[in-house]
This record gives sequence, structure tokens and C-alpha cells, in this order.
Amino acid sequence: MRRDFYATVAQVLPVLLLALVFESRHLERIGGQRRRLRREDPENGVRFWTKGRVRVYTMSVAVIVLSDVGLCVLALAGSVPDSAPLRGFVAAGVMLTLATLLFRISVDVMGATRELQTRTGSDR
Repeated sequence: MRRDFYATVAQVLPVLLLALVFESRHLERIGGQRRRLRREDPENGVRFWTKGRVRVYTMSVAVIVLSDVGLCVLALAGSVPDSAPLRGFVAAGVMLTLATLLFRISVDVMGATRELQTRTGSDR
């Protein structure tokens, strides 16, 4: 049963990492934006997610995901014994990845629909 957990996580996390980093236009969009803090640019500034913070957060998530995958492979190979802390770390990495993906999807959807409202002047 626990082998299935590690095997599933080892297969799912790379797909989620691909969705977070490589398959989205999120990083391309941020690269083309000026992302100064709101106190520096009250009209167009961001509240928290400056380019530096996005860089650190995205790299941190990528390191955690890759660590999780590596630990899953090591657990499947029998090199790392199964334990509650290991399962907790792996599960926390999955939850962090899913929460990050949900946040990014939410921001993209809200931004796309807000743009539509501005363009058409309707609430659709």
C-alpha cells in the first residue's frame, strides 16, 4: 500500500512541476512585466510578488518537488526506510505543489476575466 503511495507521487509530481514551470506562460508574462512594490508604484505595483520573490518561491517549490521525487525513488528502491516523517514530508510537498498550482490558476483566471470585463464593459 505504501509502495503505491511513493510510486504514485513519483509519477505525479513531475507532471505537476511541468505544469508549474514549463507549460505555463506565467513566467514569460512575469518576465515582461515591471513588478515593483505597490508602495513604489501605487498605480501598477504588486502587493507582494516581486520578481525576486517569484524567483525564490518558484525555485524553492522546484527543489522540494525534485527532493520528493528523489525520496520516493529511494523509498521504492529500499534505500530509505518508510517512516511517518518521510510520508509527511512527501505529502507536504504534494500539497505545496497543488496549492501553488491552484493559486496560479486562480490568478490567471481572475486576470483573464478581469481583462474581458475591461475590454467589453460587461460583467460576463
